[in-house]
Amino acid sequence: MRLPRSLALRVTLLVAAIVLLASALGFGMAYFGAVRLLQHQLDDDIREQAATLTDEFRLFGVEGLRAAIEARALHAGPEGFSMRLSEPGREASFAGRSFEAPEDLRGATDLVQPGGRALRAHGVALPDGVVLVVVADLQDLRAAARGLAGLLAASGVVTAAIIVVAGLVLARGLEGRLARISAAAGAVMDGDLAQRLPLAGRGDELDRLAQTINHMLSRIEALMATLRQVTNDVAHDLRGPLSRLRQRLEGALAEPRAAAADQAVLEAALEELDGVLATFAALLRIAQVEAGTRRAAFAALDLSALVAAVVEVYAPVAEEAGASLTARVVPGVRMQGDAALLRQMLANLIENALAHGGAGVRIGVSLMAGPVLEVRDDGPGVPAAERARVMGRFYRMDRSRATPGAGLGLALVAAVAGLHECAVVLGDAEPGLRVRVAPREH
Repeated sequence: MRLPRSLALRVTLLVAAIVLLASALGFGMAYFGAVRLLQHQLDDDIREQAATLTDEFRLFGVEGLRAAIEARALHAGPEGFSMRLSEPGREASFAGRSFEAPEDLRGATDLVQPGGRALRAHGVALPDGVVLVVVADLQDLRAAARGLAGLLAASGVVTAAIIVVAGLVLARGLEGRLARISAAAGAVMDGDLAQRLPLAGRGDELDRLAQTINHMLSRIEALMATLRQVTNDVAHDLRGPLSRLRQRLEGALAEPRAAAADQAVLEAALEELDGVLATFAALLRIAQVEAGTRRAAFAALDLSALVAAVVEVYAPVAEEAGASLTARVVPGVRMQGDAALLRQMLANLIENALAHGGAGVRIGVSLMAGPVLEVRDDGPGVPAAERARVMGRFYRMDRSRATPGAGLGLALVAAVAGLHECAVVLGDAEPGLRVRVAPREH
């Protein structure tokens, strides 16, 4: 099997190497600790044997001690200890296997016998020149140490195998996920903006990253769709005014020169051009708002005072048009935002109600904590099937085509609301239209 030379594999193998090194250090410390513990236990057992024989000497003298050692020579104990008793003028007596040790041996030490046999010895000096030496064979201790070392080594090998296999499996899985993500990203680069990065459903870092990129792709797809729509709308809605302007100028050129007629044609052309320039200015303003560049101008503002000021300005305009404009504003509502854009948004909503509400329309503006802004009118309203469409650029209902405008007012309202992380919802005022601007629900 060819291993993938990927970052995931390298990281996995690096982690495996670190874990193996830590395991080796841990096993080494456990091994030496266990050997040391066994050594201490053996020393305690030897001292205990020596202390028992020393008690024999104290109770029964050297004869009693000699008898105890001889008895042990006849009946070897299960501990496997060997003993030597040295007395002045007598041959040393042994219990267990004989061994060589210095005559002046005192305390605990290791002894190496001819042939390589290793012993652990403890010497005790008794009165009248008597010396007692108790030894134990280190062969069992070293066998236990070798068994422990083998067990730890086997555990290390198994651990290494598990880590490497798990690392390879994880690396393969991660490699597959990254390959699928790369393929999806390649499809997006090739122009398929509907493509999305796959999710494994685990909620891990890769899934969270893929979700973030998918949100970005959705935003890019929406912006590209908006751009195509705007391009089509501009081409469609501005073709008429520019065509009429060209025909008017061509017709004027074909006629004999007359100052009054030329002036009328030029004035009509200027009016037509002003409408086209106003449309482009509105489109540019919407684009700037949707790009988020105006967010840098956000500041703390008193929204209650702003709404009251806009209503105060438009109240005479509404009265002159035969309409009425009233307000119900909760004082002290504050927020972070762009004051100029918020004034434009509210002005567009009021002007929209005045333009399409009909004669004698009654308009109500309300501001509540949240903040929640509502503009109501009792005009003909907007059918539910067309409420989403009227928020788009250049869309105008059939009954509104005779009124001035390019169909960009509510589009700017939606852009300003979106910049301030608010949503615009159109509803039925029973009768009329209700426009509600409130923070989005997260």
